[in-house]
Amino acid sequence: MSKVRFTVPARLYLGFGTFITILLIALYFVQTTLTQAEKVNDQLNNVHLPSLSACRNLLLSIEESLELSKQWTYVQRNEDHEERRNFTTLVSSTIPTELKAIDSLKTFWSSEQQEEAKWIHQEWDTLQSKYVFLQNTLNSFESYQDPFKVIQAEDLFLTNNGIPVKVARLQYLIQDQLNHFHQQIQQERGLMNASFDNLYILLGVLSALTLFLGFAIAYITSLSITKPIRNIRRILKKLSFGVYSNEKIEISNDEIGDMAIAANKLIENFKTTKNFASALGQGNFDVEFSPLSDQDEMGKALIQMKGDLFSYRNAMEERVAAQTNALLLEKNKSEDQLAQIERLYADLKSSINYAKRLQDSILPSSTAIQKLFPQHFILFLPKDVVSGDFYWIQDQGNKTLFAAADCTGHGVPGAFMSLIAHNALNHVTKVYTKPGQILNQVNRIASTAFNTDEDEKIKDGMDIALCSLDRTNLTLEFSGAQNPLYIIRDKELIVLEAEKRSIGSESKEHRLFASHTFQCQEGDMLYLFSDGMPDQFGGPNNKKFMRKRMREMVLAHAHENCAKQKDIIQELILNWKGQEEQTDDILLIGVRI
Repeated sequence: MSKVRFTVPARLYLGFGTFITILLIALYFVQTTLTQAEKVNDQLNNVHLPSLSACRNLLLSIEESLELSKQWTYVQRNEDHEERRNFTTLVSSTIPTELKAIDSLKTFWSSEQQEEAKWIHQEWDTLQSKYVFLQNTLNSFESYQDPFKVIQAEDLFLTNNGIPVKVARLQYLIQDQLNHFHQQIQQERGLMNASFDNLYILLGVLSALTLFLGFAIAYITSLSITKPIRNIRRILKKLSFGVYSNEKIEISNDEIGDMAIAANKLIENFKTTKNFASALGQGNFDVEFSPLSDQDEMGKALIQMKGDLFSYRNAMEERVAAQTNALLLEKNKSEDQLAQIERLYADLKSSINYAKRLQDSILPSSTAIQKLFPQHFILFLPKDVVSGDFYWIQDQGNKTLFAAADCTGHGVPGAFMSLIAHNALNHVTKVYTKPGQILNQVNRIASTAFNTDEDEKIKDGMDIALCSLDRTNLTLEFSGAQNPLYIIRDKELIVLEAEKRSIGSESKEHRLFASHTFQCQEGDMLYLFSDGMPDQFGGPNNKKFMRKRMREMVLAHAHENCAKQKDIIQELILNWKGQEEQTDDILLIGVRI
């Protein structure tokens, strides 16, 4: 009759059963509390706190819009004044964006809060229409001279349904939403704190009970299990460091005894494996090795490794020989390809140089320019061999048309664009003479050429400053796309602004380019330019040169003769660029009347 075995699992089940039960209870309550806390936390972080922040931002923006609208109404300012720009951005972009943020969150709000959100939208739509009316009424510096427009604007602040009343209504609705969120956050945080307080008490009780049972179970288990396991552990630890112990493990009538038998076999197998691996490392493929059993996967893998290493050695010898031959062939092939690349580069360089000669041929000659403008300079620094910038001049009797243009891109693409734009100017000026009319026709031609296919629209265009000077009475007409005209008279800078869009760009409004008239005097200095100089990076902090620095530069040196101005400005921009790469083509034209 065989001896009954009191197995290790039976002892463990008996000793740890109660302990595991207590842990499961604790885990259940912890999981329940954490799940509840996670839901509350998600509600706070994903709904209430973002909603609270969005409402606060909206409230501050609404209040700011009231102050800026008053400034717009009662203080006469230029169109580009900072507060006017801030008010326009606030009304058209900032507040609608903040309302969209609220819309994305309100689906999680209560029905009452969602209804209030609709009211907020309705009130804002009404207020926004009043703001738009105010902006359209007093839309320029001169509009403040019209008493009727001023009365219309001021009336928006005096009626019972005016701007202040609408702002007050919005403040009330938004503040009510904020109060709702404050109450909800306080309530949910209170519930979460109460749940954690109860959890702490329960965990304290379970921890004390677990501690007591843990010591008891550990003492009982160590008597029957841990001692033989420590012996096996000591021997296996030595084995993990490559030390083969001669100590024999006591065999008991349980699973630990089975582990001891397996450990003894493992030690013997490691010794055999070490000897086998050493022989293979020395290239001895005749060494023999037998697996411990039919199920010994490691032994079978070692035998397979022996065959693979032998085959791999032979294959590598063949591969080295083949790769040596392939490298010789590749070397010859690479030399042929290098020669071909050098030929292609020479052809490409020749083509680009020819393109430069073509582009140079469309630029007016220095003799022609000198005849029309005895006092002038042209600072032209292409980024590459060919350029997207070009200057243009045409004599029309007692009038002279001249322009500085900047086509999309630089290099070869920009050069192609400049040829198209130059031909368009020559074609249009056969009929039209006013700068605004010329740009409108060039814009029509460019828009038709670049946007014929709805599926393949070209995002290309041209920025230009175009002038017409009547040399008899010194009347100047100007029209521009993106690029303004600077005029300096008696150390004062006058800026004729351009339209804020490019030639060839699509516009749903179909706005026309306007002509601006200016009466010049002898000694006035005109400057036309592309964006290459303002956009050039450099300086001590590697920042853009900017138009502000450019205005200061020409204002400081406008009294010099044109040749000296060119030398000074060129030296300044090159010093600014320093070791940095040139950002874009640079073009600056100066003409003294």
